[in-house]
Amino acid sequence: MLSRFGINNEEIIPVCVMATMSSGKSTFLNAILGEEILPEKNEACTARALAVLNKPGAAETKAYIRKNDGKNYAVDIFYPSTVSKINADENVLDVLIVKDILTLENSDKAIVLVDTPGVNNSGDLRHAERTKEILEHLEKGIIIYLLNATQLATNDDELLLQMVVSHVKNHKDVKLIFVLNKIDMLDEEKESIQNTMENASQYIKDHGIDKFEIFPLSALSAKVFRLKLNGKRLTKTEQRHLDQCYQEYQGESKSMLRFAHSYNQMNKEYFVNQKRVSEYALRRAIENTGIVEIEKEIGRLMISSEQRLPENIDGLNEYINLEGVYSRKRRTNNLANYSGRINWICKKCRQINGEEQVCLYCKAPNVKWKAV
Repeated sequence: MLSRFGINNEEIIPVCVMATMSSGKSTFLNAILGEEILPEKNEACTARALAVLNKPGAAETKAYIRKNDGKNYAVDIFYPSTVSKINADENVLDVLIVKDILTLENSDKAIVLVDTPGVNNSGDLRHAERTKEILEHLEKGIIIYLLNATQLATNDDELLLQMVVSHVKNHKDVKLIFVLNKIDMLDEEKESIQNTMENASQYIKDHGIDKFEIFPLSALSAKVFRLKLNGKRLTKTEQRHLDQCYQEYQGESKSMLRFAHSYNQMNKEYFVNQKRVSEYALRRAIENTGIVEIEKEIGRLMISSEQRLPENIDGLNEYINLEGVYSRKRRTNNLANYSGRINWICKKCRQINGEEQVCLYCKAPNVKWKAV
């Protein structure tokens, strides 16, 4: 999977996210990443999987790309549009993004998140072919299969699910997790979350799987809340979503945990002060005591003691640094911070532009230049 970048596949654990288009794959992954890196638009794009390798302590997020000119390039990711432009470039053969994913912990193998192409892009059959190719090379790892709660059991999803289930049954080292996304978009006056969960479970069982976990999710809300928490800039649409939904998630009505198996393992009810209390309510009360966070920390320390990065990951440092192609160059005012050959400085915004005589930052048409 990453051998083209000189990384031994035995040193990684791939986590492949698969779904039809419009299921929210990239939104889900961006929620985990804590920032908008992967393109989310529902439009045709190059049939390419985007891999994100977890490198704890990485100061910056970089994309390493292999192009058909035989050269390898490194691109700093400072803007949400950068990866979209890389992905749209037909001259790019492979892409590897390296980032410190704060929400995930490596073990003795490094986690690699893989955003696969949506398979129901009828205008480009390469999407389905690329997804099938990824499956064929997946000998061990995790598949996270996203279901769209608002569009269950479409023809495209039937075909993809059959392909995934068949692969998992023939590869015991590939584990399967189901996520029921867009659960918050249901019209609960017509169909409840509980009924939708039951329908999704039956849909999965109808494809020959009896034991599985299915997690309800609102990936969009998770992403927007994380962006806010991490101090990232929100678009007007994202800010509007935050303003509308934040209060709803403060209460119990929008809590997806009420439907998660991990909060309802016993399938029992309890009585406290002569009042019926659900298992979910008791588990949330336990969380509020602080004990669960201690248990999580123990698990984190156990994992961190085994953390290991791929042996040849430093080989990526040899990639040629590429600026101003897939996104405007990062604004740099300090000459000491610029590693290239400095020839031009924009008088308007003071951006250092190397050998370029058109400002890569402000794009001003009438900028005066001076050599340095």
